[in-house]
Formats: sequence, C-alpha cells, structure tokens
Amino acid sequence: MIKKATSVFKYTFSLGLALALLYLAFRNVDFSEFIEKSKQVNYTWVIISILLSLVAYYARAYRWNILLKPLGYPNLNVHKTNLAVLVGYLANLAFPRLGEVTRCGMMKRSDDVPVSTSLGTVITERIIDLFTLIALILLALVLEYDRLIEFLTHIFSGLQDVEGLMWKAGMIIVIGGALVFILGYVLYVKNEKVRSFINDLIRGILSLKDVKNRWGFALSTIVLWVTYYFMSYIIVFSIPETAHLSWVAGIMLLVTGGIALAVPVQGGIGTYHAFISAMLVLYSVEKTTGVFLATLLHTSQIVAIAIFGGIALLVSVFIKKSHERDSTEDRQQK
Repeated sequence: MIKKATSVFKYTFSLGLALALLYLAFRNVDFSEFIEKSKQVNYTWVIISILLSLVAYYARAYRWNILLKPLGYPNLNVHKTNLAVLVGYLANLAFPRLGEVTRCGMMKRSDDVPVSTSLGTVITERIIDLFTLIALILLALVLEYDRLIEFLTHIFSGLQDVEGLMWKAGMIIVIGGALVFILGYVLYVKNEKVRSFINDLIRGILSLKDVKNRWGFALSTIVLWVTYYFMSYIIVFSIPETAHLSWVAGIMLLVTGGIALAVPVQGGIGTYHAFISAMLVLYSVEKTTGVFLATLLHTSQIVAIAIFGGIALLVSVFIKKSHERDSTEDRQQK
C-alpha cells in the first residue's frame, strides 16, 4: 500500500511539475503566430533528425552489450538489445526512469540476463553519461561563459535563498542516503534474496573495469553524444529565425537539453520547453520563436521514440510468441 502511494505521489508530482513548467514556457506565447510558424517549417531537417536518432539508439545498445560481455554474456545480439533500449525509452514517456527497469526486464526475457545484473550496468551507463554532460557543460563554460552563467542565473532567479536551499537539499540527500544504506545493509545481512540481488547489482556497476573492448566503449559513447548534438542542432535550420545560429549555439542546445532531461519529469515535458526557450533568448531569439523551436525539438524526439519504440515493442512481442511456439513444438516432438 505504501509502495503504491509512493508511486502515485511521484507520478503526480512529476506531472504537476511538467504542467507548471509548460505553463511558464507558453504563458506569453502568441498561438496564432505559433501556428503560422508551423506552416513555414522545412520538415526535411526534422525528418533527418528523427532518422539520426536510430544511430544514437544503436550506439547505446552496442555500448550496453560491451558492458554486459564480461559478466558472462559475450554473444548478445545488438539488434535485440536495441529493441530493449527502444522499449525502455517508450516506457520513460509514461513514467520517469521506468525505462531503465523496463529495458532490463526485456533483456531478462530475451537473453536471460538477470535484472539485477543489467540494472547495475545501466547505472554505470548513467554515471558515464553524467560525466559526459559535465564535460560538455565545462566546454560550454569555455565557449559561452557569459551566456551559460546568465542562463543558469535566469533559471534559478525565482528561488529565494538559493544557498540555503542547496544546504537543505544536501542535508536531505545525505540523511536519505544514510537511511537507505542502513536499510539496505540490514536487508543484505538478513535476507538471502536481497543479498544476491545487491551482489549482482554491484557486479553490474563494476562491469566497466572488466571491459576488454575499451576503444569500442569510448567510440560508441562519442558517437552517441555527437549524434545527440546533430539531432538538436540541425533542426535550427528548419526555420529562418534560427538558421543563423552557430555550432557553438548547438553545444548550448545540447547542454541545456541535457540538464532539462535530467529533471525527473515524463519525457522532459515542460522542463525542456522552458529551459531551451530561456537559453535561445540569450541568442536574441524572440520568445515565441524560442518556444516554437523547443517544441519542434522535443516533439521530434517524442515522435522518434513513439515510432521506433512502438515498432520495437511489436517486434519483441512477435519474437516472444515465436519463441513460445518453437518451445511448444520442441516439447511435443520429445
């Protein structure tokens, strides 16, 4: 009952936050102008961006296989792993961070990889992506220091006593982390199933140290983030008002979008629109145009996930039914 109430609260909170940020992003938008802009879009760039997303999905699947290989799964098929990744992205649209567990469940069903093991490798993935985003933020500070500082100041300008809030948040994280650690340790000592799950989880998290194909891992990470960059940057050429933005502005788009998507809201709805439009104002892009481009960027990503994730879900169901039919036939023959 408590677990269900907690899930409902998380969903309600994230949905409420998304709606609030959507309101803030769209409150001064001229919707008649918004609709008119949609008629002027060169959708060729949007389609190219959607198709490019396939490269990012496969790069993530390939990198995930590299992490799973030293854990006893050397023959994973990148196409099947990509199905799990795509269905995971699709699940994230319904509930924040649900996709991580969903894709691990898909790998359990397709290749019998324990959820605890694959979840550990997903945590490692997220840590790597976090460090990559931090590196990009540092690069943005070098290239666009004034704009990035102004953007962050604007985003947090509505908060009173930011320093005090950071201290309170820090204390909550420390105390909450300590309680989780104590509870986990007690369960680890007392419950064999929990102990086995945590051991597999830690083994998955530490998988990076046993990776043999380090060049493949590094290259797939680079391909993943370079693809993310071009997916967002090329869409600026789809409308005349933003076609002049330089490649450096593309870095800012990537960084701002990464920060927005890190907020635990379904699919970045609201946060993405508010953050991207606020950043574009710093490049003298008019408010309505900024919100329109943010909507175009976000919608293209949602469409890509909906199309490719939906196809992946159907294919995975078909594969499962095919495997079940083959297993039944084998049993009957025996």
